[in-house]
Amino acid sequence: MNAVLTLPGTDIPVIDESRMQNEFGGAPEILVELRDLFLEHAPLIYGTIVQALADGDSQTIADDAHSLKGACATYGAERLTLVCKQMESAARAGDVELARDYEEALAHECDAVIEAVKELNVD
Repeated sequence: MNAVLTLPGTDIPVIDESRMQNEFGGAPEILVELRDLFLEHAPLIYGTIVQALADGDSQTIADDAHSLKGACATYGAERLTLVCKQMESAARAGDVELARDYEEALAHECDAVIEAVKELNVD
């Protein structure tokens, strides 16, 4: 069964900087810390998900997709949040094959969010 992944339109930004500024704009040190933590941990979580997909480990897929989803929500990364949500749901249902169908979208969106976070002007 192939996943039907419906992402929001391309007019939705990779991350929502205005949301971050509204929530944390008065505390730039928090933005710097969040950026640094995300850049440190997101690639590790992504790598763990990829390995879990290869291993067929639905519990790790679900847990790490959930973790990445939460981290992405901080940045208003709606597209990546949706991919993580769908991958998590598939894995929680024990459908590793369906979760694997989201791997390409996960890679694409994760790379885009990481690059956007790197470019944030928070210093």
